[in-house]
Amino acid sequence: MLTHITVRPAARGGKYLGEDATNPNAKNPKSALVCIWNKETGGMLQCAFANAPTKASAGPPNLMDPVRRCDPFATAPDTVEVRFQVDISEPTVFTVWVLGPLSHIDQARTVQSDITVLPGVDIGSNPLSTDALAPAKFPEGLVLEIPGLCVSNVSANLPTDPKQQVSCSAKVTMMCGCPINNTPNWYWPPSDFVVQLVTYMKSGAIHKYTLDFNILLDVSSSFYGVWDNQITAGDSVEQAWVLAYQPKLGNQGMCQYPPAPPKLSEEVQRLLAISRHEA
Repeated sequence: MLTHITVRPAARGGKYLGEDATNPNAKNPKSALVCIWNKETGGMLQCAFANAPTKASAGPPNLMDPVRRCDPFATAPDTVEVRFQVDISEPTVFTVWVLGPLSHIDQARTVQSDITVLPGVDIGSNPLSTDALAPAKFPEGLVLEIPGLCVSNVSANLPTDPKQQVSCSAKVTMMCGCPINNTPNWYWPPSDFVVQLVTYMKSGAIHKYTLDFNILLDVSSSFYGVWDNQITAGDSVEQAWVLAYQPKLGNQGMCQYPPAPPKLSEEVQRLLAISRHEA
């Protein structure tokens, strides 16, 4: 029996993975890769990109309103989604897998969940209406939240001379691309986040420098700092990272400096290749 499953990728503590999470180099804006397969047999593999062509893809204006845990999150007809169709004759356990955001593939993370699907019982559609134009009563579908923070645009000056200052700047956003700023009553104020430059030295020493939210730059999510150098004469930096965390939600992110090529597993590369071919 044909059964439909709606999957929506989202950021923990943020919005759905909409336009701000899309790959800027893609012909069609895609924010995440979603795959589904039969857990028992490993078969019926389906993969699809989540299309997010507009700002509205990230969810309706009331998405960030308080909601009871027993209620679905807000969606609208243009909210990002991936719809799968499976043909099953008995209750089946499927594994659903999401990779995102595709805006920064080096920052992308994977999440997955096993779900029970009953024949003919759709997930993420309105069971009480046959009117395709009517708003769905249960439109949320299966939401898979990607935890973490997206750290990008890192620039740093790491001199080996103790007399020269260290400096660093970085952009930090939610995984959906939603910005951090100090606008009154904003959902993601700078005070909720800690951003640090951490240098691991050849001597074994570890130096930490805390970046401040850059209120002078008219760009959201910008963090910057200039500090006295903690290096000792003759020492050198072996690794440097910009680390970010949001204690109240447990979101954490990192970016190596200088940036390293993303390390994608063979399985992820295979799934991306399959989806690009089928897109």
